[in-house]
Amino acid sequence: MILLQAVRLTRPAMMHKLLLIPFFLMFLMLRAQDPARYQEVYTKTYLETSRKDFGRALRVADSLYGISESPYFKTKSLMLSASLYQQAGEAEKAVTYAERSAEIIEGTGKPAWEARVYGFLATQYRILKLYRKSKRYIDKAMEAGLAIEEEPARNSIQGLMCQEMAHYEMERKNYQKSIRYIAAAQSHFNLSKVNLDFFTAENEQLTGLNYFHTGAYEKAMDHYRKALAMAGKAPDNYVTGLIYNGMAAVYLKQDDLANTAEYLEKAKNVAKTSNYPRLKIEINGTSRDYYAKLDDRKKTASVQQESDTLTQSLDEKERAFIDDSYAKLEHKAEKAERDSSSKSRLLLAGTFLLTGCSFAFFRYRKRQIRNTERISRLLQEYEKRNLTADEIPGPEPASQLMPVKWESTDKQSVENAVMTPETGQKILRQLREFEESVLFTDRNMSLPFLAAHLGTNIKYLSHVINRYKEKDFNNYINELRIRYIIRQLQGNPEFRKYKIATLADESGFSSANKFTTVFKKVTGIPPSVFIRHIQETAAGEVKEG
Repeated sequence: MILLQAVRLTRPAMMHKLLLIPFFLMFLMLRAQDPARYQEVYTKTYLETSRKDFGRALRVADSLYGISESPYFKTKSLMLSASLYQQAGEAEKAVTYAERSAEIIEGTGKPAWEARVYGFLATQYRILKLYRKSKRYIDKAMEAGLAIEEEPARNSIQGLMCQEMAHYEMERKNYQKSIRYIAAAQSHFNLSKVNLDFFTAENEQLTGLNYFHTGAYEKAMDHYRKALAMAGKAPDNYVTGLIYNGMAAVYLKQDDLANTAEYLEKAKNVAKTSNYPRLKIEINGTSRDYYAKLDDRKKTASVQQESDTLTQSLDEKERAFIDDSYAKLEHKAEKAERDSSSKSRLLLAGTFLLTGCSFAFFRYRKRQIRNTERISRLLQEYEKRNLTADEIPGPEPASQLMPVKWESTDKQSVENAVMTPETGQKILRQLREFEESVLFTDRNMSLPFLAAHLGTNIKYLSHVINRYKEKDFNNYINELRIRYIIRQLQGNPEFRKYKIATLADESGFSSANKFTTVFKKVTGIPPSVFIRHIQETAAGEVKEG
């Protein structure tokens, strides 16, 4: 009977059952949740299977999730799916899977994977140009990273976050800053030694791209070659494709058309087996420029059309996701506005009752006048600072900047630290650049973080801030944040609508109470009073206009 049933199986049915065999075997192999075996299947699916059979890779990822017995393995499986969809340009699905991962892993005592999931979401929202949301996830990833006890894992997370900042700065065309972040990322990866070849290849490719954008083609090629040497140890993947494409682009700039054609062909071969549309768009851009150089108008137009189709498809998917996200936010905002309106009416009624007392009224008027005068002086001071070239105290002439020497505060050290005038001037110039950025709004900003960002040590930086800014590091950062918020409240009407908690988050403070305390300490008035004054002034100007 069994034989008869087997004979009666149609070919499609037999094929279907044969396709189930690998998944059944995988289930038997992984049901005990052997981490080594799991990682073997995970890595092969991501690097090899996805390139040859994208649909099968997704099915394997779903199967891994189905047999996972713990939040850790469930999260890894979901993130495998998220990464695959990210490569395919499916932004909504990538974010959906990652958000599910975040819900599962949060609070499970696995800070390394919490940080990885948050870092992935930070990248996705950066790609979608939702920078504020991206920054929130960077903050969450950094916070989770601090709780990682294992040094290799902690360094991996720090490296990935530095790498993410490098992408962010490159998109803003701050190429030198991007390169510095890459160097910081590589330092962490070297200490971690986890997937070192892959991360190094990514960093070298990204460094090459930064130098390419600055026109330093020889430097770019050096880094692309280093990247290829590291990536060559693994099967071809999207990073390999980006490396080949970068090398082709450099050769094209150098009018070496033979090598351009060779590496462009290698990049195309990788793209043929890749489901990564952004890779194909990059390669099409180089191909278009190559054919234009050859004056082959037909191929130039063909490649351009293919690139436009891919770009349009990606844009439509991303726009749909963003529109859906904003629709949800708008719904929440409308509800909050209705609630706020009810509260405002109650508050207004209470205010009318209070103003019935003349004594209270006169006290209020007196305080209001005092606050108005204080705000006017404050705004005049900030306006004067913005109009003067030396808003930030500049370095003293080299002849007056004597070497500074102080005793180490570390009781275990007996060495002295010496700072030359040139070093002091360099740090001051770097601080000016830092003050012109918004990096000080990073909630994780600290003296060691800033010292590492500027490429100096903590003692030098602390001394320069104390001497030339005439305040300690915390007060220095807090005043920069308050000045930033004041500028935003003056120049951006949207900021005046934000709640204090939102303003605190935007400027990098850990809580609304902390923000209010520092704002009052710096300006002498509460932020709510300042905002009300700005709103009333703006309304008065509109009426006069």
